[in-house]
Amino acid sequence: MYLLILMLLLSMSFNVFANKENAYDELTAALETIRIKNDIPSMSVAIITSGEVTYIKGFGFLDEEKKKATDSKSLYRIASVSKIFTAQAIMQLVENKKIDLNDKAGRYLPSFSQSNITIKQLLTHSSGLSDKIKPVNFEQHRKVSSYLDIVKKSSLTNVENKNFEYSDTNYNILGALISAVSGESYEQYIHSNILMPAKMDKSGYFNGKNSYLSETKPTYKGKLIDKSKQRPYDPSFNPSEGLISNAHDLSQWLVLTLAEEPSILQKQTYKEMLQPQVKTSWGEIHMGLGWQVYKSSDVQIARHPGSIRGYKSLVLTYPDSKNALILLTNSSNTPRWDIAKSITKHLKENAKW
Repeated sequence: MYLLILMLLLSMSFNVFANKENAYDELTAALETIRIKNDIPSMSVAIITSGEVTYIKGFGFLDEEKKKATDSKSLYRIASVSKIFTAQAIMQLVENKKIDLNDKAGRYLPSFSQSNITIKQLLTHSSGLSDKIKPVNFEQHRKVSSYLDIVKKSSLTNVENKNFEYSDTNYNILGALISAVSGESYEQYIHSNILMPAKMDKSGYFNGKNSYLSETKPTYKGKLIDKSKQRPYDPSFNPSEGLISNAHDLSQWLVLTLAEEPSILQKQTYKEMLQPQVKTSWGEIHMGLGWQVYKSSDVQIARHPGSIRGYKSLVLTYPDSKNALILLTNSSNTPRWDIAKSITKHLKENAKW
């Protein structure tokens, strides 16, 4: 109930933010206080109001010496927010009639030729597959085909339990399917068909040469996580968690998504992605096609949080009003919803201004 009220207040308050001159400074001060209190080294926030970016700022520093300040273009591992890009890519293939959501994944991936799992079940986390396989270090050069074979061996060919179970495995399989159908690597497909149209110039996937390597280092309670315990960069997991991005690039993409920009998807497809498909185990939240969707007092909300060791992120949108919030941090102990509450408070206080 608290979360639903919070979301409603945030939705109602967005429209007034751009009209209050000193609201920017007040919100900045509040967010900086939260960052310091929770020992978050780097944080970036963007707010979109009526389809336009009205607030974007970096907080903290990229280095322990506190000489290099975080800004709106500082790169983070955005974790599971990556799944929305995979979902949009799948829907592009649907639009081009190269796949159908009701197709079995095995039609395109030999590793799953004996499975009844459909593309739609993978998109909605209702395939029955769980996360039994973990990412490995990039230096091990595990091929995607090898990852799929391991998934096949560790899972039942025909999974009977098709209830909701959030799983990176679903989206890693979708990434392999995108590659198989398009004839190019998953990373190249996303770059050409989503990142480039959205002008996400600094965003991409780690390639072993320090290109698209997160500038922010993973932390917990202000302490750098030991390298041996950091989440590995594994190309097999790029579709579920691998995108490296920043608040600036993500805000450009999200503005286009809220505007139902045809250079990425058709208008009807954007709407289809927001339709509830499968009830999750998170209260009244349902899985759409990629997005996690729900309503509060008839206000439609679509979101996707991200979390891996040392990073937490959040994309929260109100499609009808074209309002949104982007939050990126390099700390496992980030209070994402408290930060959203702080933003709500300051927007609400300025509602009459």
